[in-house]
Amino acid sequence: MVHVREDKCIGCNACIRCCPIPNANTYDGQVVKINNDECIRCGECVKHCPHGARYYDDDIDKVMELIHAHQKVSFVVAPAIKASMDGTWRHVLQWFKDQGVHEIYDGAFGADICTYMHIKYLNQHKGEKIISQPCAAIVNYAELHKPELISRLSPVQSPLMCAAIYAKKYLNNNDILVGITPCIAKTVEFQNTGVVSYNVTFKSIIRYLKDHSISLPNGHSPFEFSAARGFDGAFYPIPGGLKDCLHAYDPDLLVSTSEGVQKVYDDLDNYIETDKNYLPTVYDVLSCEFGCNTGVGARDSINNFNAYDIMSNARTWSKKKNVSERFHRKIFKQLRLEDFIRTYKNRCVSQRPTDEQLDEIYKSMGKFTEADRNINCHACGFKSCHDMATTIYYGNNRPNNCMVYEKNQMRLLASKIEKQNEDLGKAVLEIHNAMDALNKKIAPISEQAADNSVKNAGIKNDMSTLGNDITGIQNRANDIAEFVSKISVSIGEYERILSKIKSISEQTNILAINASIEAARAGQFGKGFAVVAGEIRTLSVRSADTLNAAKQHTSEILSNIDGIKDATSFIVSDVDKTKQNVDNTDTAVDDLNNSLSFISNSVSEITEIIKAVTQLASGLQMQ
Repeated sequence: MVHVREDKCIGCNACIRCCPIPNANTYDGQVVKINNDECIRCGECVKHCPHGARYYDDDIDKVMELIHAHQKVSFVVAPAIKASMDGTWRHVLQWFKDQGVHEIYDGAFGADICTYMHIKYLNQHKGEKIISQPCAAIVNYAELHKPELISRLSPVQSPLMCAAIYAKKYLNNNDILVGITPCIAKTVEFQNTGVVSYNVTFKSIIRYLKDHSISLPNGHSPFEFSAARGFDGAFYPIPGGLKDCLHAYDPDLLVSTSEGVQKVYDDLDNYIETDKNYLPTVYDVLSCEFGCNTGVGARDSINNFNAYDIMSNARTWSKKKNVSERFHRKIFKQLRLEDFIRTYKNRCVSQRPTDEQLDEIYKSMGKFTEADRNINCHACGFKSCHDMATTIYYGNNRPNNCMVYEKNQMRLLASKIEKQNEDLGKAVLEIHNAMDALNKKIAPISEQAADNSVKNAGIKNDMSTLGNDITGIQNRANDIAEFVSKISVSIGEYERILSKIKSISEQTNILAINASIEAARAGQFGKGFAVVAGEIRTLSVRSADTLNAAKQHTSEILSNIDGIKDATSFIVSDVDKTKQNVDNTDTAVDDLNNSLSFISNSVSEITEIIKAVTQLASGLQMQ
């Protein structure tokens, strides 16, 4: 079975390009996977993948387990081993014998049986036209994809199957039979015929020996095949090998050939459509272009010229044998044709799309005309638009894997982008104009912000001076309040003095009264004293009047002083409030200055951004 290393697949379509079956690959947009229900196991994708993403497995591990478990195992070896293991094939097969393989049969002898049975069959079915079937990939193609070919396939078993049937039926070998081949399609053949149990490829054997560090001897090997050797059958792995072997029996037999995946499957399609009268008696076909020697399970990078030379030498050697030995006459006369006949089965699992269904697929690919539907550029990997549409129908591909579809999509996208670019150009122009207008509006703001910043700096200085002046006034008001307090104290002392004066005045008045009384008593002698007493009374009265006037003035002074205190208190309170307002104004001016500075810086940054956007817009317009 073929597998995919998805981490190595890049979706390059190399596998699709070389695959003869459109529906055998599933493309999910990134990785090309295998549809093993449709795959015919030709191995071309493994051979042609440049990234090592495709690989196959066979039964090497199972077979080695059987050998190591001492199960009875026998090999049937395809003749292409001589080319894949040139110079070492005998040593390799001898190593297997040494490991416990019971019998090893020559597939070339089976090819000789195959040739003989074709001649026998054609002699019994005169006029029948057949397609050779030694190639298991061709049989898979007919059973899975072209059931119309099934009735045309030769019923004679393939060379390896002929050798296996001979071992089973005529040599009574009941061992587990293992085919040693260059072909992974043989696995399906063995499963469908039920004679050979396992398929092991040459490449797997080479890899197994290398991985297990098994060294083989040099020089002559004693190995010989069990039972009969093949002669002309050794030439089967070369294109036209069956044809040459048939001509050894019947040189006039009409045989034509076709090889290679890029040719043989188209030729088979044409074969179906061709009038039977124009067909060759035997159509010898191989999937591999250079025959079985270049099968996917053969040696890597095999030289076709060397392989052909090896096969030619084997055929030359066979021609040296006498006719009876070369054509195994003693053995073949015992063989029954019916023992080497097989039947085929229609294993087709997918229903072909109708023309109407394909029409819908084509429309989804953007292909509306016959010309569009027959571009056949091969970019998708398929040989025709029809094959591509078919795989899309089966759900194994997508329209975007079609280059023409992608080009159309790109054109639509380009048109869309062009329209968007045009709209973008208009938008850019509008942005450019808007930026220019914005720049013009921002420039005065920037200038005004700078001017306001300068003015605010002056205001801050003026407010600072005003604050200092108010502080001075506040200090003076405090001084006045202090002086008024001192005056109040002095007036208090003055009142105490007036109080003493009042007391003196009252005493003087009493004294004057007493003096007047005494003067009256003295009579004539007291007149002068009476005058003095009268003056003293007058002085006392005047002193009292003066004292009352002084008290009145003192009251007025005290009242005024209280007014001065109240006024001074209000002045101090107002000055405090004014100073606080000045301080608040100073802080507000600082905040305003900071805001103006931020605005100025922001405007500068906006201006730079506008310049950058304008330059970008100008650049986009130029583009």
